[in-house]
Amino acid sequence: MGNWKPFHNNKERKTTVIVTGVTGQDGSNMCDYLLDNHDVQIYGGVRRISVPNYDNIQHLKNNENFILFNFDLSDSYSIRNAIIDIQPDYFINFAAQSFVKSSWDFPVQTFEDDALGVMHILESIRIFAPKCRFYNAGSSEEFGDVVQDMQDETHPLRPQSPYGAAKCAARHIVRVYRESYDLYAIQGWLFNHEGTRRGEEFVTRKISKGIAKFVHAIEKGLTPKPLQLGNIEAKRDWTDSVDFMEGVWLMLNQQGQPKEYVLASGETYKIREFLENVLNAAKIKFKKTGEGLSEKYFTNDGKLIVEISDKYYRHAEVELLLGNPARAEEELGWKRKTNFKELCEKMYFNDLELLRK
Repeated sequence: MGNWKPFHNNKERKTTVIVTGVTGQDGSNMCDYLLDNHDVQIYGGVRRISVPNYDNIQHLKNNENFILFNFDLSDSYSIRNAIIDIQPDYFINFAAQSFVKSSWDFPVQTFEDDALGVMHILESIRIFAPKCRFYNAGSSEEFGDVVQDMQDETHPLRPQSPYGAAKCAARHIVRVYRESYDLYAIQGWLFNHEGTRRGEEFVTRKISKGIAKFVHAIEKGLTPKPLQLGNIEAKRDWTDSVDFMEGVWLMLNQQGQPKEYVLASGETYKIREFLENVLNAAKIKFKKTGEGLSEKYFTNDGKLIVEISDKYYRHAEVELLLGNPARAEEELGWKRKTNFKELCEKMYFNDLELLRK
């Protein structure tokens, strides 16, 4: 871990952190990182829904340093009341409508949650807790139609989806509040990050769980169902979500004027390569036929593993994302720990174990 000293508003109490989106991948990983490494009191914000899903934080239910509270990005009153009552030293916002494909189906909701929700948080911090340090989760989707081989902090914002556009709007909101009100407010660019807690609607988890289901069906003597994917030629820069949490915390504890950083692996791989790494982890010998929408993956004994479907293509595809983490590595001392092959294997074996249980 880097050398840092946590910021405190009140030295007579434990450092208090609001983390939103705690039932998701990043929020739950952030809570684990903080509770494992630092003496903090965490308030985990979760949206009230009819059928709650607390799988990612089930292990924290008896931790006295972790308290759940109801939180909704679309409700400015819940945001205001939380900040007034908790008076946080830090506010880490991982809550969002973060599925790019769904942002085409729900563009207004995506913008309200991912952009206007951030403004509601900043307004409440400005008025009721101006010393609170705020981090908003940015995205490589802000770069979109890229113009540089590697995207760093100077790359122009060129989003290709309502989700990317909403994150760009949030970035400008964060900057305006930082410069206008002298708030410690930042938004880091997190390139694609995956892991065992990734939502099943995301392509990496769809692949790892789909292949695990394929293997499990064969183990049970059942006929396996093929996996349907979209554009497997798209390239992404993938890192384990767990590795990003230290980088976020280091961003929040800079001395002097805060800077915003790209966190990434500095490597890019096709979705096809993610798929084939998982197939190799599963020890599935495979062959390919066809091209484009007619392409298919089969086992050597003829079982259909993967087929391509145009319903999983985006309206405007981001073909290449490749982050440049050099500044974060040099100035923050951050570096990823898990490589691409290890990430693929980790996700696959976790899904297979869950199915076998």
